[in-house]
Formats: sequence, C-alpha cells, structure tokens
Amino acid sequence: MFRLIAVIAVLSLISASPSFAEQMNRQEARTEASGLVQEAEATGVAVKAVYKNPGAKGPVFLVALDTHTTDLDGYRFEDIVVLRDDAGNEYRPETVSEEGSDHHREALLQFKGAIPASTKTLDLVVRGVAGVDERVFKFDLRNKTGK
Repeated sequence: MFRLIAVIAVLSLISASPSFAEQMNRQEARTEASGLVQEAEATGVAVKAVYKNPGAKGPVFLVALDTHTTDLDGYRFEDIVVLRDDAGNEYRPETVSEEGSDHHREALLQFKGAIPASTKTLDLVVRGVAGVDERVFKFDLRNKTGK
C-alpha cells in the first residue's frame, strides 16, 4: 500500500512539472507589466517582441508575427531574427518552440551565446519581413525594461 501511494505521488509530481515553454508563457503576464514587451507594425505586419528572462546568460524572447494580408509561412525565425549587443556583436537564436501558420505565427527563441557582462543594451532585430529591412526592438539591461 505504501509503495502504491509513493508511486502515485511521484507520478503526480512528474505530470505537474511545466515544460520550458509553459514556464516562459506563465511569465508573460509579469513581463508585459514590467515593460519588456515591444511591438512594431509596418506594411500590414505586426511584430511583437517579449523579453522573457532579462538578466539571464541565455536570453529568451517570444517573437510573434501577425497580419491579415500576407502569408507568413515562408519566414524561418532562426533566419530572420538576431540579437545584437551594444558592441555590435550579433547572436543567432535557437528555436525552442514554434506555433501558428499563415497569418499568425510565433516562436520562443533562445540565444545561447554568452552575452558580455558589460552589455548595457540589447537589440532584437527582425529582418526582411514584408519588405521591411529591419525592425529593431531595443532592451535596456540596466533597468530591465524596454526602451
């Protein structure tokens, strides 16, 4: 009987453990309240950038593309998004998760390269979406807020 109770307890703990993506999504409400969300719209496509874990060595961003006119399936997030530090170094992301199709797409992107401790600002750059060369979202690391 004791073993059965122990097995049930372990199974309930395992099933209750949220995935990485779920943990990041739970933080979104707090993140939006802290000013770490930025949006830009041009040529009928809105791009939203959410800095999910300010201060961490491997920054994580949620990037969402939204439109009513353009098919967004041709864009690969790992090809159109880079992170640029204030010294001009660029970092490529690794896609953690991706959702949506056609007109509404989003991806959770992790940048595993070590960002220098002296970095004061990070620019999340989205390139070449709907004819716009660059959309730049600036995040200030000194006060953990955007702009």
